[in-house]
This record gives sequence, structure tokens and C-alpha cells, in this order.
Amino acid sequence: MSMKTLIKNGRLVLPNKIEENCSLLFENGKILDTEYHGTLSEDTLIVDACGGYVSPGYVDMHLHGGGGFDFMDGTEEALIEISRIHCKHGATSLAPTTIACSNEELYAFFDTYRRVESSSDLGASFIGIHMEGPYISQEMKGAQPTKYVRNYTVEELDEILDRGSDIIIRWSVAPELPKMQQFAQQISKYSILPAIAHSNATCEEIIKSFDWGYRHITHLYCTTPSIRKINQNVHAGIVEAAYLLDDMTIELIGDGKHVPPELIQMVHKIKGPDRTALITDSMRAAGTNVAESFLGAETPENRVIIEDNVAKLPDRSFYAGSIATADNVVKNAYFNAKLPLYDCITMMSLTPCSILGIDNIKGSLKQGKDADILILDEKLNVKTVFVNGQLKYQV
Repeated sequence: MSMKTLIKNGRLVLPNKIEENCSLLFENGKILDTEYHGTLSEDTLIVDACGGYVSPGYVDMHLHGGGGFDFMDGTEEALIEISRIHCKHGATSLAPTTIACSNEELYAFFDTYRRVESSSDLGASFIGIHMEGPYISQEMKGAQPTKYVRNYTVEELDEILDRGSDIIIRWSVAPELPKMQQFAQQISKYSILPAIAHSNATCEEIIKSFDWGYRHITHLYCTTPSIRKINQNVHAGIVEAAYLLDDMTIELIGDGKHVPPELIQMVHKIKGPDRTALITDSMRAAGTNVAESFLGAETPENRVIIEDNVAKLPDRSFYAGSIATADNVVKNAYFNAKLPLYDCITMMSLTPCSILGIDNIKGSLKQGKDADILILDEKLNVKTVFVNGQLKYQV
């Protein structure tokens, strides 16, 4: 339960505009009114936004860690600390993301997730697990550990779903692998979103997979190849399919390293903010100042280096995730890519919720939705964070 709270004197960020002098009222974790001008009880908490932006909380639908921890550490401490560090940077909802690993590691993570998902110790809340792999292309695996990349089998999937179907919200795979139409059919029965990632598919294969239910492309431009020759014939790739299919949604790693500002501008122009989500894809070094780290478990094969404000494989052949936080991503889209602020914030809030099918309860400042609310200053620095109406961070 949270007390009745009124945020006044702020600029309300809506999906297609910014309104001045907002009076946003919420209670018991839900938004009651965004234009409240009635009387208030004596016990109402009044928060002065001091002319700052009042924004929906950021929703990071793809991240691996932060604060020196990775979700695949599998400990309660790791999950709680990751949620806290990202909350300080404006994320109010997170989709913890796996990498290709052993099933023992995966099930241990599932168990820990269940233990902490309702904990009051969390900063940002968890909205479901994003499975990234292990059914991905060896050629496009990027920083995913080779020994765990494999093809799908009905038996293994049944076992994983038995253990985690209620907590998995999305599963990113390579649809050109064998039997991936059947895979999509299996997971869709549990309202799990089939997504495309670490794939070497052609445009033709993506169009076919779209009809199977693959309606989202994970980190476009990163291990999602474009036009190329195959056996002396030119084929369009995943990038071209993303634009060709109007209803295909996409996400971009918005750290300013994986995708340059001009490309963010182009994607925004062609796909629009309602079909483009921004993500951090952050790994354990996010929110820290280190020179080396690990993607996934802290084992030698998962070692990465931190250089030029991004994580890289030691041989520098691939990026290995970002070290960005959600506020960095929104700032990059606004100050560097020069997009409208309400679009930048929509791409980091309402759009990911829409893609994941939770936009009826989260993602925008609307009556009846969860009171996941930020107060930002003129430079988009996070000053105050409410998660489900609870004050979680304040400068």
C-alpha cells in the first residue's frame, strides 16, 4: 500500500506530447488522475517537480546485469543489486535476460527469480524473463558461449517450459534453425513472445518466420545481418525484413556505441517510435568503473574487456553488451540523435510494454496504470523514482 501522493509543478511526458503544469495523483500503486485539481486530504504527500519532467518509468526489456552482478550469477544478492542500480538510473521495470548456458544454471536462475520477484528489497520490478538463446546461429552467436549454443529439441523445450513457462515473457532465437516453426508454436501456447536474435537468416526466411509468430527482432544491427551473397546469389537479410514487414517490431541498443545516431534517426523515421524499443543490453559492468568484466558467469571463457565505454570480447572481434543504463539511452536518443523527447521516452517505456503485451498496466502515465513514475531535470538526470507508487530513489 502506498499513501496518496500528488506530483505538482511538472511537465507531463505523454506518448505524443508534453503537457505543462501537471498535477498527477496516485495511490496504492495506481495512477488516479493526471490533471487533478480537487481538494486533498491532510495526509496527502505533495511532491514538487520544480518544473522538471514527470515521465513514465523506463522499461528495459533486455539487460543482463549491472553494479558488478549478472543475472546468471543466480544469487538473490545479484538480482536485488541489479534491480537497485538500474532503478537509480530510471528503470522501474526489467526483463532479466539469460545467455546460452547449462540447464542446471538456467534452473538455478529460475528458482532465484521466483524467490525475489515479489521482494520489497527490489528497486525496479521484474516483468518476466527474457531468454536469449541457446537456440541461435553459431555464425552469429556474438559473445554467447560456443559450447552452449545448440539446436532446439522438443524434449528439452518441454523440460524448460515445465520449469519456467510462468516466468518467461520472451524468447530470442534464430528461426532458420531446424523445426523453429514448431518451437514458436510451443512457446506461444504460454503467451511467450518468439523473437529473432543471433540469426543468419535471409529476408525470405524472416518473412516466413513472421507468419509463424516471430514478430520482434532483438538488437537490430547487432548479429542481424543485411544484404549478402549466398552461392553467387544476392539475398536481402534481417535488416531489410525489419523494414519490409510493417508490423515487425524491433529494438536498438541505445548506448551510442552499437548503433550510431544517424541510424537511430533512420529507424525512427521508417519504423516509428511505436514499433521501436530502446534497450540497454547492459552487462555486469553497467554502473561501475572497471577495465575487465564477465558476460554471464564469472568464468574464464566469459571474460570481456571494458574499453571506449562499451564491453568487448578480448580479441575485440565483437561487442559483448553495453555498460549503459536507461537514462544514458534516453539521453543519447535525445541529445545525440535529436529525436523528440516524448518519442525517446516512449521508446523506453510504452513501446517495450506494448511489444511484451503489458501496456494495459505499464508504460505510460494514464489513469489506472501502475504508478511507475520518474521526475527528471532539464538535462534528463533522474531525480526521483516511484515504482508501483513506492518511493525507491530520490536525490
